[in-house]
Amino acid sequence: MRDVARPGAALAFAAGLSLIVIPAAQSTTSAQGAGAAGVTETVTPLSLYPAPGQPTPSEPEAEVSTSVVPKDEDDLRVATLHADVTADSEAEQPVENLINSLRTGNHTQSRAVAQTVQINDPDVVILTGVTYDEQQQIAEELGGYLSAGQHTETGLDYPYVFTAPTNSGRESGVDLDGDGTIGGAGDAIGYGEYSGQYGTVIFSRYPILEDQVRTFQNFLWSDLPESSMPEGRFSDLESSVLRLNETSLWDVPVEVDGQKIHVVTTSVAAPPDDADPDRGDDIRRVVADYVSGHAWYLYDDDGETASLLPGTPFVVAGVPAAEGSSAEDLAVLLDSPVLQDTEPQAVTEVPIAERPGSQGEPEAVATRQIAGEPDRRASFVLPSAALEVSGSGVFWPGEGEHGYEVVNPDSSYSLDDRLVWVDLTIGR
Repeated sequence: MRDVARPGAALAFAAGLSLIVIPAAQSTTSAQGAGAAGVTETVTPLSLYPAPGQPTPSEPEAEVSTSVVPKDEDDLRVATLHADVTADSEAEQPVENLINSLRTGNHTQSRAVAQTVQINDPDVVILTGVTYDEQQQIAEELGGYLSAGQHTETGLDYPYVFTAPTNSGRESGVDLDGDGTIGGAGDAIGYGEYSGQYGTVIFSRYPILEDQVRTFQNFLWSDLPESSMPEGRFSDLESSVLRLNETSLWDVPVEVDGQKIHVVTTSVAAPPDDADPDRGDDIRRVVADYVSGHAWYLYDDDGETASLLPGTPFVVAGVPAAEGSSAEDLAVLLDSPVLQDTEPQAVTEVPIAERPGSQGEPEAVATRQIAGEPDRRASFVLPSAALEVSGSGVFWPGEGEHGYEVVNPDSSYSLDDRLVWVDLTIGR
């Protein structure tokens, strides 16, 4: 079913699959064609900038732009960031509470996420760890933060937005964690302290072909051939309700100047200490099978079974592992012959080892910091082997570099995760 957009209105589609047009009143845009790299003029509401307690603009001469790589106008920049835009799980109505907080225009986490995206100017950005609500109001509000310039940055116009339900926090009705009671985060289909806690939103400058989107939220773990599900761990009843994906697996086609690029995304919902390595290994195996054309067993939420055809251009993006440790089988993705791992590294001139909060010898590919533990590579952008990559990077500026406030762990404004991006030359 396709609705006709009205100016300034949001579109909602049936079955929880949504293509949202962000209200036009939030920004006015002058773009040099669909492929323009963030050439926008934004009318910023006074409530969004400045805000009490937020960073104040630095003197231009005090900053350098080493951390920012301009995108070639002929490239497609695809980025992902674990945004962690979630609600207070102890609130009486967590989702409604988050929506109300977002509507103030001063939600600190969302402003930092928006600033990070604005600095890096991707054409397609996948935000993981974003709470899902049935009316897609959270995705719409986040679009407003992106279109309004944050901390002297220029707002970005993303007319195409996709979000869909997540298994995170979805009640199973059975005792999955074996603690003798039914209910709580451990008994949800995917880890979550409330329904919809960890979802994903895709923002795009290019049309999302919503009638061709495939979601795999309901695929059962027990239906995976030769799965890693421990024998005897779950009863027949529990196995009949336990889905493989903690959030969901999506295939979202984006049309770029007549060429279709499939954005294949998934995200591990559980914190590292609660993650199930067996389940995570199988999730990554299914992703690898799907993009290589070998997932003959995988049915989508419409009951159709089909993998990507060989040679189909795609990008795998999101958070496919909880820790990025040797206990998790990342090789099934990173060593796949149909994928390429460019190993994006921090774009900076400040030595990584000197970063505040870093433990041990941090690696330039790390995208997540956890207090008291080594930094980890958690977020990935992995293009298909057939795509030409012209550049990649992790947004991890050092002190004195542009955007440092959003990655400095000593700042109350900073994010725990870092944006990672890849530039693709797709023959436009």
